[in-house]
Amino acid sequence: MEYVELGKTGFKVSVIGLGTWQIGTKLWGWGTDYNESDAIATVQQAIDLGVNFIDTAEIYGGGKSEEVIGKAISGRRDEVFLATKVWLTNLSYDKVIKAAERSLRRLNVDVIDLYQVHWPNPFVPIEQTMKAMERLVKEGKVRCIGVSNFSVNGLKRAQEALSSEEIASNQVEYNLLNRKIERDLLPYARREKITIIAYSPLAKGILTGKYAPGNVPKDLLRRADILFSSENLKRANKILEVLHEIAERRGKNVSQVALNWLIKEPTVLAIPGAKKPMHVKVNVGAVGWKLTEEEIKKIDEVSNSFKPERLKSYISIPFRLLRFW
Repeated sequence: MEYVELGKTGFKVSVIGLGTWQIGTKLWGWGTDYNESDAIATVQQAIDLGVNFIDTAEIYGGGKSEEVIGKAISGRRDEVFLATKVWLTNLSYDKVIKAAERSLRRLNVDVIDLYQVHWPNPFVPIEQTMKAMERLVKEGKVRCIGVSNFSVNGLKRAQEALSSEEIASNQVEYNLLNRKIERDLLPYARREKITIIAYSPLAKGILTGKYAPGNVPKDLLRRADILFSSENLKRANKILEVLHEIAERRGKNVSQVALNWLIKEPTVLAIPGAKKPMHVKVNVGAVGWKLTEEEIKKIDEVSNSFKPERLKSYISIPFRLLRFW
């Protein structure tokens, strides 16, 4: 495993982490095949393979994800850099404090290594949220402060609201089908030494090569995503062709090439999800080798040319959902 410093904190985290939004999501009726035994085995396999960055959130499975992770890391707390997130409805001062205490109980730990604001809430002053975050750090309940889904302006405001701490990271969607952060957020993060935690690094599975026109996902979450339209899967196939070519030549698979492309950037770590131990083994195979400049150029050319079909109007969303049934 390879490790990078999280922001300017001095803490070293694995460049491939473990995203756990799927743990417990069966409770939400998304149609996933979540299994608690598999989830615990997956987390423990990740730790065995050197993955120390495990990311969860209070909203995942209504708290179930945190509970399962707490069980999985029991007796191995020192091997894990544990990150969780506070939901946007809990960002007022008192609610942040209470939410953190609930997360600590569910995770069965004394301290959260990285506590993140899951989404910005324009109806709650960021000063309230950051003041509560700093209190948690001073009380020893949180080690580092992060945010998620924040723009450059949002990052600046969050940092300005802190008096003694610094923003360590910003967790955002980043993959070969969505490179929007390269316009301004990634350059800003580089300059300020803020780590980008890339969620959905495999575009919900599209960049594994699993899906194609005529082979659409069964679960509601993906069916509702415009990226999984037949047209977009067809357009994404051009990227997959290049990834397949490189993967075959390098003795890797498509997802490993896509993840390696992400972590070539020192400011970025990726948190692919995994439901079974074998999935973690595949993800970790993205580490320990590097794409050549020629391979990167080839991937960049085809990726930059990807222009997804957009929803013509929000009224089409219910009709897309109906396809699931």
